Amino acid sequence: MSKMIDDGVQGDGPMASINVTSLVDVMFCLLIMFMVSAPMMAPQTEVELTLPKAVADEVTEDDLLLSVISIDVKGRVYMGSTPLADDPAQMAQEIANNQKIQGDGHVFLQGDQNVPYERIVDVLLALQEAKVEKVGFITDPSVGRGKR
Repeated sequence: MSKMIDDGVQGDGPMASINVTSLVDVMFCLLIMFMVSAPMMAPQTEVELTLPKAVADEVTEDDLLLSVISIDVKGRVYMGSTPLADDPAQMAQEIANNQKIQGDGHVFLQGDQNVPYERIVDVLLALQEAKVEKVGFITDPSVGRGKR
């Protein structure tokens, strides 16, 4: 007489059920690999930047007199309120002709936050060519005063 087991299977014969534990482990590993690698496969887009504001000491009006170079949103460059040339070489010559800048050896540069970076580099190269040794950047004063 054979013995009945609780689930209705008789004897010591082969089991007909599938062990899915290893299959679930493999599926979890694949899921994790896809979750980690999917963001790396996304196409790279342009990075949007908002330039930071800085905390610095205030600049006096005497310091700013004819030694401020401004760049507007369209990329036009001004020394005080006088427009400068678009060509960096000619701009360097115009800056070199300013006696106050040559005497002081420094300039303050201010620009709209939407100015293309290339235009700022053009102005910095013109300042370097004009032998200006120190360049200060004017930032938004609404941040407040603090220690450098």
